[in-house]
Amino acid sequence: MSEKQKKKTIKKPNPFLYYLACIVIAPFLKLRLHTSYDRSGIRNIKKPSIVVCPHVSNIDFLLVAMALFPHRPTFVVSQHFMANPKLRRLLQMMHVISKKMFCPDVKTILNIIRAKDSGNIIVLFPEGRLSCFGHSLQVTDGTAELIKKLGVNVYTICENGAYKTLPKWGQAGLRPGRIDITSAKLIDAADISHMTLEEINAILDETILHDEDKLFTDVIYKCKAPALGLDGILYKCPECLSEFETISDDCTISCRRCGFRARLDQKYRLSGGPFERINDWFFWQESLINLDIPLETDCLLGTTDAEGFMDRDAGKGHITIDRDNIYFSGTCYEEPLEFTESTSVIKGFPASVGSHFDIYHKKQLYYIIPQPDPRTSIKWVSYLDKLTKERDKK
Repeated sequence: MSEKQKKKTIKKPNPFLYYLACIVIAPFLKLRLHTSYDRSGIRNIKKPSIVVCPHVSNIDFLLVAMALFPHRPTFVVSQHFMANPKLRRLLQMMHVISKKMFCPDVKTILNIIRAKDSGNIIVLFPEGRLSCFGHSLQVTDGTAELIKKLGVNVYTICENGAYKTLPKWGQAGLRPGRIDITSAKLIDAADISHMTLEEINAILDETILHDEDKLFTDVIYKCKAPALGLDGILYKCPECLSEFETISDDCTISCRRCGFRARLDQKYRLSGGPFERINDWFFWQESLINLDIPLETDCLLGTTDAEGFMDRDAGKGHITIDRDNIYFSGTCYEEPLEFTESTSVIKGFPASVGSHFDIYHKKQLYYIIPQPDPRTSIKWVSYLDKLTKERDKK
Protein backbone atom coordinates (compact mmCIF):
# COMPACT_ATOMS: atom_id res chain seq x y z
CA MET A 1 0.00 0.00 0.00
CA SER A 2 1.36 3.44 -0.97
CA GLU A 3 1.81 6.27 1.53
CA LYS A 4 -1.03 8.14 -0.21
CA GLN A 5 -3.36 5.18 0.20
CA LYS A 6 -2.41 4.81 3.87
CA LYS A 7 -3.40 8.40 4.53
CA LYS A 8 -6.80 7.73 3.03
CA THR A 9 -7.40 4.66 5.19
CA ILE A 10 -9.59 5.08 8.27
CA LYS A 11 -8.26 2.66 10.85
CA LYS A 12 -10.42 0.61 13.18
CA PRO A 13 -10.20 1.18 16.96
CA ASN A 14 -6.98 0.14 18.65
CA PRO A 15 -7.49 -3.62 19.12
CA PHE A 16 -5.76 -3.87 22.50
CA LEU A 17 -7.70 -0.95 23.94
CA TYR A 18 -10.99 -2.05 22.38
CA TYR A 19 -10.91 -5.69 23.46
CA LEU A 20 -9.58 -4.86 26.93
CA ALA A 21 -12.38 -2.32 27.40
CA CYS A 22 -14.98 -4.85 26.28
CA ILE A 23 -13.69 -7.47 28.71
CA VAL A 24 -13.91 -4.98 31.58
CA ILE A 25 -17.18 -3.31 30.61
CA ALA A 26 -19.24 -6.37 29.63
CA PRO A 27 -19.72 -7.74 33.19
CA PHE A 28 -20.52 -4.25 34.50
CA LEU A 29 -23.20 -3.66 31.87
CA LYS A 30 -24.75 -7.08 32.40
CA LEU A 31 -24.56 -7.47 36.17
CA ARG A 32 -24.75 -3.88 37.38
CA LEU A 33 -26.97 -2.24 34.74
CA HIS A 34 -28.98 -5.36 33.82
CA THR A 35 -28.25 -5.10 30.10
CA SER A 36 -29.50 -7.74 27.66
CA TYR A 37 -28.70 -8.03 23.96
CA ASP A 38 -30.70 -9.15 20.97
CA ARG A 39 -28.06 -9.34 18.23
CA SER A 40 -30.20 -11.27 15.77
CA GLY A 41 -30.46 -8.31 13.39
CA ILE A 42 -26.68 -7.87 13.15
CA ARG A 43 -25.58 -11.47 13.51
CA ASN A 44 -24.48 -11.67 9.89
CA ILE A 45 -23.50 -8.03 9.49
CA LYS A 46 -21.47 -7.38 6.38
CA LYS A 47 -18.59 -4.95 6.00
CA PRO A 48 -18.60 -2.18 5.04
CA SER A 49 -21.93 -1.11 6.50
CA ILE A 50 -23.72 1.67 8.37
CA VAL A 51 -25.37 1.33 11.79
CA VAL A 52 -27.82 4.10 12.75
CA CYS A 53 -28.82 4.48 16.39
CA PRO A 54 -31.02 6.77 18.49
CA HIS A 55 -28.95 8.88 20.89
CA VAL A 56 -30.51 8.92 24.36
CA SER A 57 -27.62 8.52 26.80
CA ASN A 58 -23.93 9.20 27.26
CA ILE A 59 -23.38 5.44 27.54
CA ASP A 60 -24.84 4.75 24.08
CA PHE A 61 -21.33 4.37 22.64
CA LEU A 62 -20.47 1.63 25.15
CA LEU A 63 -23.72 -0.22 24.56
CA VAL A 64 -23.44 -0.12 20.76
CA ALA A 65 -19.79 -1.16 20.88
CA MET A 66 -20.67 -4.15 23.07
CA ALA A 67 -23.55 -5.11 20.79
CA LEU A 68 -21.17 -5.15 17.80
CA PHE A 69 -18.40 -7.07 19.59
CA PRO A 70 -16.08 -8.54 18.30
CA HIS A 71 -16.33 -6.10 15.38
CA ARG A 72 -14.46 -2.84 15.91
CA PRO A 73 -16.76 -0.06 14.66
CA THR A 74 -15.90 3.44 13.53
CA PHE A 75 -17.96 5.98 15.47
CA VAL A 76 -18.88 9.41 14.12
CA VAL A 77 -18.80 11.76 17.12
CA SER A 78 -19.31 15.47 17.76
CA GLN A 79 -16.29 17.77 17.60
CA HIS A 80 -17.46 18.82 21.06
CA PHE A 81 -15.86 15.69 22.55
CA MET A 82 -12.55 16.24 20.78
CA ALA A 83 -12.27 19.61 22.57
CA ASN A 84 -12.06 17.76 25.90
CA PRO A 85 -8.40 17.05 26.78
CA LYS A 86 -9.41 14.04 28.89
CA LEU A 87 -11.27 12.42 26.01
CA ARG A 88 -9.31 13.41 22.93
CA ARG A 89 -6.44 10.95 23.31
CA LEU A 90 -8.84 8.08 23.99
CA LEU A 91 -10.99 8.99 20.99
CA GLN A 92 -7.93 9.27 18.78
CA MET A 93 -6.93 5.72 19.74
CA MET A 94 -10.47 4.66 18.86
CA HIS A 95 -10.00 6.34 15.45
CA VAL A 96 -13.35 8.08 15.61
CA ILE A 97 -14.51 10.47 12.89
CA SER A 98 -15.32 13.90 14.34
CA LYS A 99 -18.21 15.98 13.05
CA LYS A 100 -19.07 19.66 13.36
CA MET A 101 -22.77 19.61 14.20
CA PHE A 102 -25.32 21.66 12.25
CA CYS A 103 -22.53 23.03 10.11
CA PRO A 104 -21.43 22.12 6.56
CA ASP A 105 -18.56 19.67 7.06
CA VAL A 106 -17.12 18.21 3.87
CA LYS A 107 -14.14 16.72 5.72
CA THR A 108 -16.42 14.47 7.77
CA ILE A 109 -18.20 13.20 4.67
CA LEU A 110 -14.85 12.41 3.01
CA ASN A 111 -13.69 10.54 6.11
CA ILE A 112 -16.92 8.51 6.22
CA ILE A 113 -16.42 7.59 2.56
CA ARG A 114 -12.83 6.58 3.38
CA ALA A 115 -14.08 4.47 6.29
CA LYS A 116 -16.46 2.72 3.90
CA ASP A 117 -13.62 2.15 1.41
CA SER A 118 -11.56 0.76 4.31
CA GLY A 119 -14.25 -1.87 4.94
CA ASN A 120 -15.40 -0.44 8.28
CA ILE A 121 -18.67 -0.62 10.18
CA ILE A 122 -19.67 3.04 10.57
CA VAL A 123 -21.89 4.02 13.51
CA LEU A 124 -24.02 7.14 13.15
CA PHE A 125 -26.30 8.87 15.64
CA PRO A 126 -28.31 10.75 13.00
CA GLU A 127 -30.05 13.13 15.40
CA GLY A 128 -26.69 14.87 15.66
CA ARG A 129 -26.88 15.39 19.42
CA LEU A 130 -27.86 13.74 22.66
CA SER A 131 -31.47 14.25 23.72
CA CYS A 132 -31.91 16.14 27.00
CA PHE A 133 -35.19 14.41 27.83
CA GLY A 134 -35.21 10.84 26.53
CA HIS A 135 -37.22 11.48 23.39
CA SER A 136 -35.84 11.26 19.87
CA LEU A 137 -34.99 14.42 17.96
CA GLN A 138 -35.18 15.11 14.25
CA VAL A 139 -32.80 13.31 11.90
CA THR A 140 -30.22 15.79 10.61
CA ASP A 141 -30.29 16.90 7.01
CA GLY A 142 -28.10 14.95 4.62
CA THR A 143 -28.28 11.57 6.37
CA ALA A 144 -30.41 9.98 3.64
CA GLU A 145 -28.15 11.47 0.96
CA LEU A 146 -25.13 9.97 2.72
CA ILE A 147 -26.73 6.53 2.85
CA LYS A 148 -27.62 6.81 -0.83
CA LYS A 149 -24.05 7.77 -1.70
CA LEU A 150 -22.40 5.00 0.31
CA GLY A 151 -24.71 2.28 -1.01
CA VAL A 152 -23.97 -0.26 1.75
CA ASN A 153 -26.17 -2.32 4.08
CA VAL A 154 -27.85 -0.27 6.79
CA TYR A 155 -28.56 -1.67 10.27
CA THR A 156 -29.83 -0.27 13.54
CA ILE A 157 -29.06 -0.83 17.20
CA CYS A 158 -31.44 0.64 19.77
CA GLU A 159 -30.47 1.18 23.43
CA ASN A 160 -33.82 0.89 25.22
CA GLY A 161 -33.62 2.01 28.84
CA ALA A 162 -30.25 3.78 28.50
CA TYR A 163 -31.77 7.21 29.10
CA LYS A 164 -33.42 6.09 32.33
CA THR A 165 -30.13 4.55 33.43
CA LEU A 166 -28.22 7.80 32.87
CA PRO A 167 -30.43 10.82 32.01
CA LYS A 168 -28.56 13.80 30.63
CA TRP A 169 -30.06 16.08 33.28
CA GLY A 170 -29.46 13.70 36.19
CA GLN A 171 -26.98 14.64 38.90
CA ALA A 172 -27.03 11.39 40.84
CA GLY A 173 -24.99 9.12 38.58
CA LEU A 174 -26.00 5.75 37.17
CA ARG A 175 -29.44 4.31 37.96
CA PRO A 176 -29.45 0.53 37.53
CA GLY A 177 -32.75 -0.80 36.22
CA ARG A 178 -33.04 -2.38 32.80
CA ILE A 179 -31.46 -1.90 29.38
CA ASP A 180 -32.57 -3.94 26.37
CA ILE A 181 -30.40 -3.70 23.26
CA THR A 182 -32.22 -4.57 20.04
CA SER A 183 -30.96 -4.76 16.48
CA ALA A 184 -32.32 -5.04 12.95
CA LYS A 185 -31.29 -4.81 9.35
CA LEU A 186 -32.98 -1.77 7.79
CA ILE A 187 -31.91 -1.59 4.15
CA ASP A 188 -30.10 -3.99 1.87
CA ALA A 189 -27.36 -2.44 -0.23
CA ALA A 190 -28.91 -3.87 -3.38
CA ASP A 191 -32.11 -1.89 -2.78
CA ILE A 192 -30.61 1.54 -2.11
CA SER A 193 -30.10 2.54 -5.74
CA HIS A 194 -33.83 1.99 -6.37
CA MET A 195 -34.98 3.97 -3.33
CA THR A 196 -35.86 7.66 -3.20
CA LEU A 197 -34.46 9.97 -0.54
CA GLU A 198 -37.99 10.29 0.84
CA GLU A 199 -38.21 6.51 1.30
CA ILE A 200 -34.86 6.40 3.07
CA ASN A 201 -35.81 9.34 5.28
CA ALA A 202 -39.08 7.62 6.22
CA ILE A 203 -37.15 4.53 7.37
CA LEU A 204 -34.72 6.67 9.36
CA ASP A 205 -37.51 8.65 11.03
CA GLU A 206 -39.34 5.47 12.04
CA THR A 207 -36.14 3.86 13.30
CA ILE A 208 -34.96 6.81 15.37
CA LEU A 209 -38.39 7.58 16.87
CA HIS A 210 -37.89 6.80 20.53
CA ASP A 211 -39.71 7.76 23.73
CA GLU A 212 -38.13 6.38 26.88
CA ASP A 213 -40.98 7.67 29.06
CA LYS A 214 -43.17 4.96 27.52
CA LEU A 215 -40.64 2.14 28.03
CA PHE A 216 -40.36 -0.13 31.07
CA THR A 217 -42.88 1.90 33.05
CA ASP A 218 -42.95 -0.60 35.92
CA VAL A 219 -39.18 -1.00 36.22
CA ILE A 220 -37.44 0.61 39.19
CA TYR A 221 -34.28 2.53 38.29
CA LYS A 222 -32.49 2.56 41.62
CA CYS A 223 -31.40 6.03 42.64
CA LYS A 224 -31.33 7.88 45.98
CA ALA A 225 -31.98 11.23 44.29
CA PRO A 226 -34.12 10.56 41.20
CA ALA A 227 -35.22 14.19 40.74
CA LEU A 228 -31.90 15.93 41.34
CA GLY A 229 -31.09 18.05 38.28
CA LEU A 230 -34.61 17.93 36.82
CA ASP A 231 -34.89 21.71 37.08
CA GLY A 232 -32.26 21.84 34.32
CA ILE A 233 -34.90 20.86 31.75
CA LEU A 234 -38.27 21.56 33.42
CA TYR A 235 -38.07 25.32 33.75
CA LYS A 236 -41.70 26.49 33.59
CA CYS A 237 -44.00 26.16 36.60
CA PRO A 238 -47.33 24.58 35.56
CA GLU A 239 -49.08 26.39 38.41
CA CYS A 240 -48.02 30.06 38.18
CA LEU A 241 -46.27 29.86 34.75
CA SER A 242 -43.10 31.53 36.05
CA GLU A 243 -39.87 30.50 34.37
CA PHE A 244 -36.59 29.33 35.90
CA GLU A 245 -38.01 29.47 39.40
CA THR A 246 -38.05 25.68 39.65
CA ILE A 247 -35.60 23.94 41.95
CA SER A 248 -35.05 20.24 42.49
CA ASP A 249 -33.84 18.14 45.37
CA ASP A 250 -33.54 14.40 45.87
CA CYS A 251 -37.12 13.46 45.03
CA THR A 252 -39.04 16.64 44.20
CA ILE A 253 -39.14 19.58 41.83
CA SER A 254 -40.80 22.73 43.16
CA CYS A 255 -41.42 26.38 42.35
CA ARG A 256 -39.78 29.03 44.53
CA ARG A 257 -42.40 31.59 43.55
CA CYS A 258 -45.72 29.84 44.22
CA GLY A 259 -44.75 26.73 46.18
CA PHE A 260 -45.91 24.19 43.58
CA ARG A 261 -44.32 20.81 44.20
CA ALA A 262 -44.19 17.54 42.23
CA ARG A 263 -42.50 14.28 43.10
CA LEU A 264 -40.52 11.96 40.82
CA ASP A 265 -40.24 8.32 41.86
CA GLN A 266 -37.76 5.66 40.79
CA LYS A 267 -40.11 4.52 38.02
CA TYR A 268 -39.93 8.00 36.45
CA ARG A 269 -43.52 8.78 37.42
CA LEU A 270 -44.45 12.33 38.42
CA SER A 271 -47.11 12.96 41.05
CA GLY A 272 -48.56 16.08 42.68
CA GLY A 273 -49.04 18.05 39.47
CA PRO A 274 -50.77 17.97 36.08
CA PHE A 275 -48.13 15.80 34.38
CA GLU A 276 -47.45 12.11 34.84
CA ARG A 277 -44.35 12.04 32.64
CA ILE A 278 -41.31 14.25 32.22
CA ASN A 279 -41.83 14.50 28.47
CA ASP A 280 -45.42 15.71 28.91
CA TRP A 281 -44.11 18.62 30.98
CA PHE A 282 -41.24 19.29 28.57
CA PHE A 283 -43.39 19.40 25.43
CA TRP A 284 -45.99 21.55 27.24
CA GLN A 285 -43.24 24.11 27.87
CA GLU A 286 -42.20 24.04 24.23
CA SER A 287 -45.81 24.51 23.08
CA LEU A 288 -45.98 27.82 24.98
CA ILE A 289 -42.87 29.34 23.38
CA ASN A 290 -43.87 32.26 21.15
CA LEU A 291 -41.55 32.19 18.13
CA ASP A 292 -42.49 35.78 17.30
CA ILE A 293 -40.80 36.98 20.49
CA PRO A 294 -37.00 36.82 20.16
CA LEU A 295 -34.83 35.41 22.92
CA GLU A 296 -31.81 37.37 24.07
CA THR A 297 -29.31 37.15 26.89
CA ASP A 298 -25.90 38.25 28.05
CA CYS A 299 -23.48 35.37 27.95
CA LEU A 300 -19.99 34.14 28.57
CA LEU A 301 -18.22 32.69 25.56
CA GLY A 302 -16.12 29.57 25.30
CA THR A 303 -14.19 28.43 22.26
CA THR A 304 -11.40 26.09 21.25
CA ASP A 305 -7.85 27.37 21.67
CA ALA A 306 -4.86 26.92 19.35
CA GLU A 307 -4.54 23.27 20.41
CA GLY A 308 -8.23 22.58 19.86
CA PHE A 309 -9.13 22.35 23.55
CA MET A 310 -12.13 24.19 24.96
CA ASP A 311 -11.48 27.43 26.85
CA ARG A 312 -14.68 28.41 28.65
CA ASP A 313 -13.30 31.86 29.55
CA ALA A 314 -12.53 33.08 26.04
CA GLY A 315 -14.90 36.04 26.04
CA LYS A 316 -18.35 37.43 26.65
CA GLY A 317 -21.14 39.19 24.80
CA HIS A 318 -24.82 39.29 23.97
CA ILE A 319 -26.76 36.84 21.84
CA THR A 320 -30.21 37.03 20.24
CA ILE A 321 -32.32 34.57 18.27
CA ASP A 322 -35.43 35.27 16.20
CA ARG A 323 -37.24 33.37 13.48
CA ASP A 324 -34.58 34.15 10.88
CA ASN A 325 -31.21 34.60 12.52
CA ILE A 326 -28.92 34.16 15.48
CA TYR A 327 -26.85 37.26 16.31
CA PHE A 328 -23.80 37.47 18.56
CA SER A 329 -21.88 40.59 19.50
CA GLY A 330 -19.05 40.63 22.00
CA THR A 331 -15.39 39.80 22.43
CA CYS A 332 -13.24 36.70 22.07
CA TYR A 333 -9.71 36.78 23.50
CA GLU A 334 -10.18 40.54 23.94
CA GLU A 335 -10.83 41.04 20.23
CA PRO A 336 -14.23 42.14 18.88
CA LEU A 337 -16.38 39.28 17.58
CA GLU A 338 -19.67 39.66 15.77
CA PHE A 339 -21.52 37.11 13.68
CA THR A 340 -24.91 36.23 12.29
CA GLU A 341 -26.06 32.70 11.48
CA SER A 342 -29.31 31.73 9.78
CA THR A 343 -31.72 29.51 11.71
CA SER A 344 -32.41 27.73 8.42
CA VAL A 345 -28.78 26.51 8.54
CA ILE A 346 -28.21 26.15 12.29
CA LYS A 347 -31.24 23.94 12.90
CA GLY A 348 -30.44 22.77 16.41
CA PHE A 349 -28.32 23.53 19.46
CA PRO A 350 -26.36 20.70 21.08
CA ALA A 351 -26.37 21.51 24.77
CA SER A 352 -25.11 20.54 28.19
CA VAL A 353 -27.98 20.79 30.67
CA GLY A 354 -27.64 23.71 33.07
CA SER A 355 -24.41 24.83 31.44
CA HIS A 356 -24.30 25.99 27.80
CA PHE A 357 -25.31 25.37 24.21
CA ASP A 358 -23.05 24.97 21.17
CA ILE A 359 -22.95 26.91 17.94
CA TYR A 360 -20.51 26.90 15.03
CA HIS A 361 -19.47 30.00 13.11
CA LYS A 362 -17.11 29.59 10.17
CA LYS A 363 -16.54 26.03 11.44
CA GLN A 364 -15.29 27.31 14.80
CA LEU A 365 -16.97 25.82 17.87
CA TYR A 366 -18.34 28.25 20.46
CA TYR A 367 -19.96 27.60 23.83
CA ILE A 368 -22.71 30.07 24.71
CA ILE A 369 -23.06 30.22 28.51
CA PRO A 370 -26.18 32.32 29.34
CA GLN A 371 -25.91 34.76 32.22
CA PRO A 372 -26.88 35.03 34.99
CA ASP A 373 -28.55 31.59 34.85
CA PRO A 374 -26.94 29.01 32.51
CA ARG A 375 -30.04 26.83 32.93
CA THR A 376 -31.77 29.09 30.42
CA SER A 377 -29.82 27.18 27.73
CA ILE A 378 -32.69 24.71 27.58
CA LYS A 379 -35.18 27.36 26.43
CA TRP A 380 -32.85 28.31 23.59
CA VAL A 381 -32.70 24.64 22.58
CA SER A 382 -36.50 24.38 22.66
CA TYR A 383 -36.99 27.65 20.74
CA LEU A 384 -34.83 26.49 17.83
CA ASP A 385 -36.27 22.96 17.89
CA LYS A 386 -39.81 24.32 17.70
CA LEU A 387 -38.84 26.68 14.89
CA THR A 388 -37.17 23.89 12.91
CA LYS A 389 -40.15 21.56 13.32
CA GLU A 390 -42.53 24.33 12.21
CA ARG A 391 -40.38 25.11 9.18
CA ASP A 392 -40.03 21.44 8.20
CA LYS A 393 -43.81 20.93 8.30
CA LYS A 394 -44.18 23.62 5.67
